[in-house]
Amino acid sequence: MPSDAATAIAYVGAFVGLVGGGISLFNTRKAVYWKRAELANSYLKDFNSNPEMVFAGRCLDWNGGKLILPENLLPYLPDGKKTITHDRAVFAKALDPFLQLVDMDDDPRIQIYRTSMDSFLTWMSLVASALERKLFLVADLQDMGYWVAKIQSEVLLHGFIVAYGYQENIEKLIRLYRKKDSTYKTWVFPINMPQRPPGQPKAKPKSKTTDSAPA
Repeated sequence: MPSDAATAIAYVGAFVGLVGGGISLFNTRKAVYWKRAELANSYLKDFNSNPEMVFAGRCLDWNGGKLILPENLLPYLPDGKKTITHDRAVFAKALDPFLQLVDMDDDPRIQIYRTSMDSFLTWMSLVASALERKLFLVADLQDMGYWVAKIQSEVLLHGFIVAYGYQENIEKLIRLYRKKDSTYKTWVFPINMPQRPPGQPKAKPKSKTTDSAPA
């Protein structure tokens, strides 16, 4: 009889130990998920709270209009101005990898565009590095897929990406957000083209099935 009681107690102890171990494992995994999500949110917060990143994003998103410059880019403008008129043609020129230094004097927006896009692509590279090291997962930072799709649609930016060493990291992001299951896997943007010079015939747009929101 005592042996039966001892056996029962042993079984109960083992069961309690298994339950306790399971709870401990669950809590540990939950803490890992929480920290991972928290880190991903900090990357996104850094983007949304950085005026230069927001400015660069609007340069990519908008086809025209006035843009308010972040404080660190104000010195590029003369006469204390705080806004620029966004121009896709100037934007395209600014991102030309073969742009000469002398050409930057043609329009202050050229250096503003180049500086902000350099910062933007640097941030994207940091995200790519964090994903590669599995500090967090694509599922933790789905919003990044929007900008990956946007960069992929901006043909005028591709030469700049290659010329200044961003290609490897951008390709990592494209593989993660566009070639695997992701909210933005099939997201497509309308093609952004510079304004046509007066008198130039309008090009016929290529037909394409889209699953996108307007830029």
